[in-house]
Amino acid sequence: MDIFYKCKNCNTQNVITVDETIDLTNNADLLKKILDNSHFEVGCDKCKEKNLVIYPALIKDDRLKFYIKINTNDEKLVLLAKDDYKIRIVKDLNQANEKIRCFNYMLDDRIVEIIKLKIKKDLEINNPGLKIHEMYFFRMLNGYLEFLVFTKEELLGTMKYQTLGYFELEKEHKDKFDDTLQVVDENFAKDFVIEAEKLA
Repeated sequence: MDIFYKCKNCNTQNVITVDETIDLTNNADLLKKILDNSHFEVGCDKCKEKNLVIYPALIKDDRLKFYIKINTNDEKLVLLAKDDYKIRIVKDLNQANEKIRCFNYMLDDRIVEIIKLKIKKDLEINNPGLKIHEMYFFRMLNGYLEFLVFTKEELLGTMKYQTLGYFELEKEHKDKFDDTLQVVDENFAKDFVIEAEKLA
């Protein structure tokens, strides 16, 4: 597939040929390049400036059984389901990387989204005037899930959530999820929490 992009430095129009499917199965080197974004960095033909070029790739891992589609065009997509596979559609590379991290840590990204919503609400309630723009799961370490928290302007910092709390939420909710859902984001978490409160 050919991708056209304009260099952010010199405005030169470039074209690159990419593989629409990125296979991470047993490929630790490629996984690292996806997570640090370097796989998507391309040098301009004219000035050699590196540009981050995100395209509608399908990222897959047949060992961990997941497909993640980066939907850069914001199309209404439904991917063909595959037995026992987690199928996700995301809007950008940050969301794709978060899903990859969740699945590599053997976490349920639906529970992670619910936790993110809880953290966001707590931060905004306890810090009047604070507006959280984005939050991403980063890693598990020393009994905690760690999240990177961003305002619109900057990285605010790291928030931790006890792994024990994750497993309690998983036990409480794992049988309530719609397994056909392919877009799992903040809107999913909001809708799920509203429905759970109605049934409580």
